[in-house]
Amino acid sequence: MTGIHIVDTGLFVAMGNPSKRRYQAVRTFARRNEITFVIPERVYTELTHNSSGAETLPVDIAIEEHWAQIADPIAYSNPLVSRVVTSSPS
Repeated sequence: MTGIHIVDTGLFVAMGNPSKRRYQAVRTFARRNEITFVIPERVYTELTHNSSGAETLPVDIAIEEHWAQIADPIAYSNPLVSRVVTSSPS
């Protein structure tokens, strides 16, 4: 499976819920192409912070269906990560 990193909430907000055609199209695309959308913890938090817990959120359904996942925490001790973070423009 190929991981595509998502850096903000835009994709999941635009897709809407699983009954929407956009959501279904993205899910089909991910499955056909063996893609997993990888989202940072902060993006997941933004997508779920207003949840009442009464219904399963679209992002959680995507995670349950294995075409989305929450990214592992960034390992700042990794020299490559450290170098990229310190060289990024402010």
